[in-house]
Amino acid sequence: MKLWVFSDLHLEASDLYQEFLSVLDQQVQAQDIVVFAGDIFDLFVGSSTYFRAKFSSFFEVLHRLEARKVQLHYIFGNHDFNLHRAFGDLQIQLHDEHVSFTLGAPDGSKKIFISHGDLVDQTDLPYLRLRKFFRSLPMRALIASVPGTWVQKVGAKISRKSDQKTADLPESWDPQKRAELRNTYREYARKKHRQGFDYVILGHCHDLDEEMPFYWNMGYPPVHRQFLCFDSSMGTFLRYKFPGIPRKN
Repeated sequence: MKLWVFSDLHLEASDLYQEFLSVLDQQVQAQDIVVFAGDIFDLFVGSSTYFRAKFSSFFEVLHRLEARKVQLHYIFGNHDFNLHRAFGDLQIQLHDEHVSFTLGAPDGSKKIFISHGDLVDQTDLPYLRLRKFFRSLPMRALIASVPGTWVQKVGAKISRKSDQKTADLPESWDPQKRAELRNTYREYARKKHRQGFDYVILGHCHDLDEEMPFYWNMGYPPVHRQFLCFDSSMGTFLRYKFPGIPRKN
């Protein structure tokens, strides 16, 4: 049995979208667990049919995974949330903040904690206020009442473009600033480790980082091209590269 973790893909129509669907469709097997750990899409807010249609291939793959008895989990990110009705026809478990598992391994069962990670930095008050505002009941009602095309236009105005995100990756920051970010996430992971979790998986900050043997950060797959997989026969997580999809002439 395998546990697959995907996060921070920020998908639009792209080669990465097709590679992601290929991994789900061709590599995930019956009885596996798949966790979508937030920001899978660059924008998917609410339950508008607009977004369902835009990412229809993703939902087709989910139905095939469900038919194979794959266990599906979705943790809301800061780019994809309020999705309860969007997944209403699927046996998928939705989580606001995190999910945990206890899985078998050759050297004994392992406790695994997975979170999108946007609540790790409690000093980022502007983001925390914005998060609370967008997930409030009035905003949920407003988002549910307006067309998806409007949500898309507003989201496009307030979201950074892909090249801006790439240029502002933590690896391009001042070394001290990046070290402070890493310390914040590593300290959070250490706390969870002390609480009894063998493995802690976080995302959101786009810093491709790990602290062996217990912590991994998902990085920024549009650039780093990676995802994580836990194999119960090995008892640990490994990073894997998304397979390239040959271009059609």
